[in-house]
Amino acid sequence: MLRILNGVNIKYKNMTKNDLINELHSLKIDLKYLRKDLEFRMKGNDIPATIAKYENDDHQYAAQSGAFQAMVDMDNLTYKRAIESINKMIGNEEA
Repeated sequence: MLRILNGVNIKYKNMTKNDLINELHSLKIDLKYLRKDLEFRMKGNDIPATIAKYENDDHQYAAQSGAFQAMVDMDNLTYKRAIESINKMIGNEEA
């Protein structure tokens, strides 16, 4: 018996075993891409290196704030793509 928790909607499709295997393989690829994208952003957000880079700059605070703003903007885009990918995986396009 299938239990549905927390209002999760599950769409049923008539699938063959091969269709299910292909769907799972596709989801695995999507998750690998999503993980690489998030890992890339984490590595790119090296705050101590950013602070050190502009340490002796005459416009230190402006440069740092611009760098941090760019990091946040890129993170927000990454999160948006991640949410869209997850919605696509679970079949919840309108969320």
